[in-house]
Amino acid sequence: MKWMIMIVTVIVLAGCKQNFPEPEAISPSASVSEAEAQANNNNWTVRHLLRGQSVFVELVVPGVSFSGNGTNSQTKGQVSVYVNGHHYNTYHTAAFIVKGLAPGKHQVDIKLTDARNRPLGYEKTFTVSIP
Repeated sequence: MKWMIMIVTVIVLAGCKQNFPEPEAISPSASVSEAEAQANNNNWTVRHLLRGQSVFVELVVPGVSFSGNGTNSQTKGQVSVYVNGHHYNTYHTAAFIVKGLAPGKHQVDIKLTDARNRPLGYEKTFTVSIP
């Protein structure tokens, strides 16, 4: 009987795990001012959605991987984000949130670089208005 309990315990504890990124704990409230934009330059897509004082950004870039799990044929990339000309943050994910913007107009610049900060030739600028 003890060996059956041991086998069941080992089977339960040896479950498969997948490498999912940890989600950010944010519950955006829908605002009157929602904006979504899409730009196609160099075969890549940038989408942004404004919710309150946060801007949700999603990138789709063929041939570029933002995590260490990409294939060897993909360029390892990172995203540098500038708000009003000042560096906001550097991300290693294809989706991210720019939080806590003050009311008013803000220019958001997205620049893709490789792991050594060399430009990949992908740049996009858009403007958001925080109510």
